[in-house]
Amino acid sequence: MLFPFLPVEGGDDPGNASPLGVRSGTNTTQLFEPVSGDERLESLIAGAGILLLEVSGEQIYSMHNCDDAAVRNRAADMTSLVEGYRAEAAALDVSPGMAPAYEHFIVALDEFAAAGTLLNGSTPLNQSVTDDGLLHLAFGIGHLSEALEACNLSHAESPQTPTVLVGLTEEPATLFPDALQVGERFCYEDTRKENSASLIIDSIAWSNAFHTTGTQRVQYTAEPGELYLLVTVQVAHLGHRGGSSNTLIQTPDESAFLLHYAGETYRPLKVPGPTTRGGPYSKVRLDRLESMDGYLFFEVPDDLDPALAYLQVSVGGERPVWFLGGKL
Repeated sequence: MLFPFLPVEGGDDPGNASPLGVRSGTNTTQLFEPVSGDERLESLIAGAGILLLEVSGEQIYSMHNCDDAAVRNRAADMTSLVEGYRAEAAALDVSPGMAPAYEHFIVALDEFAAAGTLLNGSTPLNQSVTDDGLLHLAFGIGHLSEALEACNLSHAESPQTPTVLVGLTEEPATLFPDALQVGERFCYEDTRKENSASLIIDSIAWSNAFHTTGTQRVQYTAEPGELYLLVTVQVAHLGHRGGSSNTLIQTPDESAFLLHYAGETYRPLKVPGPTTRGGPYSKVRLDRLESMDGYLFFEVPDDLDPALAYLQVSVGGERPVWFLGGKL
């Protein structure tokens, strides 16, 4: 989906584009102030989409030209934009009909934030890093499109429906109608479609403190009002086909997992090694007949209800989701 913009007089540069709701005259700019949370959200999504798409395009162009400095500069720009948009979105009250648009927009911001962090990090910009960055950008653009579609759908389905304000604790069930149950298997392939693997979210547990068991002990203690949610992830190599000698398949990185709860998103902690609660999940390469499992550690509110929580992962070009409140 294209994100429309209104050109500003004086140039064809897309950087001079003006977001929806802003029109330019000869020397003045007139702002059409949205009057409700729903309208403010729609205006925010449209305006953010223009700039985020522009920066994403510049990122992709810089990657294509192997211009690492430009890639990192654009990544810093993207991080700054996302922080501002997230703060604006958090201040909005929206109706139930606009909750899907809000959820898609927040997921889009998470993806752009992940791209910005990855591409402006200390890791050298090799092929693996840029591929992961491009994947985050693609998912971010996709969710922006879904957010605008949800805005349009809200208008079509309830043009006369009175606005009933809700908090930002709307559960994302409408966003993940096909979520898998805990214990249910998701299968994926490598990019060459020569090796396949299965990924299972097996169980959840809780802890208020734990520590690593290596020579340099690291203590983790939850803040007041917080707990650690431990999610067991199992990955197994299912088999190899074709004439290639490559029988390895990579498991997703910890950063590929995202927990959705009450309008917020949480990423797992980076735990350095085995702990008193068990081994942490980490990215590895599996050969035929090999498998691995480990915990993802999330610091979450101590009143988190698994019946309203969903775990999403980017793997194999897809984004499967598990409903943490159900079990096979």
